[in-house]
Amino acid sequence: MPRALITGIGGFAGRYLADYLCTQSIECAGIAPSPIGHGFPPLSRSVRVHQADVRDRGAIRNILADEEPDYVFHLAAITHVAVSVAHPELAFDVNAAGTFNLLDGLRHARPAARVLVVSSGILYGSLDSAETGFTEESSVHATSPYATSKVVAEQLVRSFVEDFGLQVMIARPFNHTGPGQTTDFACPNFARSIAAAMAEGRPASLLTGALEPQRDLTDVRDVVRAYFLLAHNGIPGRIYNVCSGNSISMAQVIRTLAQLAQIPVSTHTDPSKLRSREVMRLAGDCSRLRRELGWAPEYSLSTTLQDLLSYWVEQLRSGDQPI
Repeated sequence: MPRALITGIGGFAGRYLADYLCTQSIECAGIAPSPIGHGFPPLSRSVRVHQADVRDRGAIRNILADEEPDYVFHLAAITHVAVSVAHPELAFDVNAAGTFNLLDGLRHARPAARVLVVSSGILYGSLDSAETGFTEESSVHATSPYATSKVVAEQLVRSFVEDFGLQVMIARPFNHTGPGQTTDFACPNFARSIAAAMAEGRPASLLTGALEPQRDLTDVRDVVRAYFLLAHNGIPGRIYNVCSGNSISMAQVIRTLAQLAQIPVSTHTDPSKLRSREVMRLAGDCSRLRRELGWAPEYSLSTTLQDLLSYWVEQLRSGDQPI
């Protein structure tokens, strides 16, 4: 049976990826910096979890030697832009140095493994009015410590592919969401507040940042399916956008959630949620992923938002809320 190792297995996409790999008859293990608590989807009992930090080069090398994975998915990262701005040294230590530690460990312990390093579509910056979607050949314009740390991580991948022959692909996922994502992110934050208002039989009032920015939103279940296809059949050293190819404003996301909930929703700007360097319009072109690997999104945005809202309705009803 093939074996896979996921760094950041306790995170949002990491859990979904582990769940998906188990359905594909792949033996799965993961790395997390601390004990994994409650979350959705729950990890199967068959998944082995090593408690280690990607900043610990020796620990990573030992885990690779012990697990002998055929596939490695590198998801461990500081993913929130605001956190990277507040703690840029942490973002670079985890996102850049952590990637080096993994690749160097693979070079010594598992050089034949198929590896996917997850970067981000935010590297492209903001689309101008004439552009329809960034391709993998588009210029990179990092606008935060998070984005810059991912640029460095990608350069490390290229070096280890060209200099040491590792089989590493790069995924640039754009924004993705779904049940289980924490309320640090906009869509689940909106959905939870609206679900709470539904439960109390009142209109919803949301404190938000800027609602004009447009994002390319994909369901996390489609994203992890793309990750597996890339690890299995992607071309080493190549970058692949993982996205829907469409953009939608946060204002429209709220309107859709309001329609699904069938309650009035008002919004009020919270100055603390505004960013000094906001990407106003971000959308990708996933033609390469479609053409080379036959991937296409299976979940519509409306279905994703309905599932997200239903998740929070159930969480609030049961009192079983994730941290």
